Amino acid sequence: MKWIKRLVIALFALYAIACGLLYFAQERLIFHPDKLPEDYTFDEGEELELPVADGISLNCLWLKEPESKGVILYLHGNRGSNRRCSHQAETMGGFGYDIFMPDYRGFGKSDGEIVSEEQLYGDAQQAYDFLKKHYPENRIVVAGYSIGTGMASYLAAKNHPQQLVLLAPYTSVVDLKNGMAPFLPDFLLKYPLRNIANLRQVMTPVTLFHGTFDEVISFESSVKLQALNPGRFRLIDLPEGHRGVIFSPVFRQTVGELLK
Repeated sequence: MKWIKRLVIALFALYAIACGLLYFAQERLIFHPDKLPEDYTFDEGEELELPVADGISLNCLWLKEPESKGVILYLHGNRGSNRRCSHQAETMGGFGYDIFMPDYRGFGKSDGEIVSEEQLYGDAQQAYDFLKKHYPENRIVVAGYSIGTGMASYLAAKNHPQQLVLLAPYTSVVDLKNGMAPFLPDFLLKYPLRNIANLRQVMTPVTLFHGTFDEVISFESSVKLQALNPGRFRLIDLPEGHRGVIFSPVFRQTVGELLK
């Protein structure tokens, strides 16, 4: 029976290692930043350094319209930087709304590194508070893509933007984890990012865009989110994969209608 004892010990050791990797390496598992040199310049838009903590600033890209009707605060996904994601934001341009894009800590030319969910929420709130100094709150649209939907839904729950736009949202990162590794305990996650809880508090109109062929975040996530408030939450299904949603002509057309 010694082999059974050794097997149990080995399995327990493997489980402990898996738990340790999830806890201590989750920033590297979730976030994949692209660092930019300080002398990098964007082809268009105005750069702004937004202080969020002592010695820490977020590099933000501010794309302005000739005659602005408001602003879209765009919170991008978990990869790259504003160099890559500015092309995503351009799909929302041309409708009279400026676009403001903060790069997360450690992304692009932003300082510091991501260490907690509270920090992500706090940085997003500071970007929102900055925009309230330049635009009426009822002219601020909050938009989030993929991982950015967690911060976007938080802002809509805690503030009063004109509307909320979510692209390829998840119900929560806990649910994403459980879809891949349900045997690992939920409390190990430092970034639960519970969209489903945030949206229960949102009083503003919400539009969800999700690809029916999304290979990263299941389309069913948006179905569950829309079911929270079918009367106020609108779901647009698109025949796209995860990245294709934001480049869809249907997305652009619908955004144009939303911003009229």
